[in-house]
Amino acid sequence: MTATASPHSAPSVHQYDEFIEGFAALMETRGVPRAAGRIFSYLQVSEPAEQTAAQISVALGVSLGTVSSMTRLLMNAGWVRRTTRRGERQAVYRAAEGTMTLAVDGVMEPIRQARALTSRGLELMADRPDAARTRLQELNDVYRFFEEWFPMILEQWHRREENDTR
Repeated sequence: MTATASPHSAPSVHQYDEFIEGFAALMETRGVPRAAGRIFSYLQVSEPAEQTAAQISVALGVSLGTVSSMTRLLMNAGWVRRTTRRGERQAVYRAAEGTMTLAVDGVMEPIRQARALTSRGLELMADRPDAARTRLQELNDVYRFFEEWFPMILEQWHRREENDTR
């Protein structure tokens, strides 16, 4: 993982290892394979932004097969883009623009589902004393709060993006 003089070889990522590993671990808690999380995180900080499979492999110390399968997974999710450079045979990968906006927008449906489920749970517990319903009521209140306020926050985020592109 050392830097080399060639512009087509992977730069040293030692300074970013903490970020890459930490963010990959966070993504793993959300069901993303650790290797995919490491590739996604690396592509957030790599220089240049476009990296070949070989560069990713060297930088992260993973096999080309792992890079191939995990970049495919990330491309299917819309988080990574694959392109080819004119005059070069190797494809390059880069983090897709707007990825975090898509990820954050995708949070709403699970919040709605969780609130609906906790509401149903409270209906099923209607004959129980309030004290027995407290834990589930608190969880329902949290989901209801986010269901109410999160769309407004997302709307503000999208307005900010629109203003930035003008």
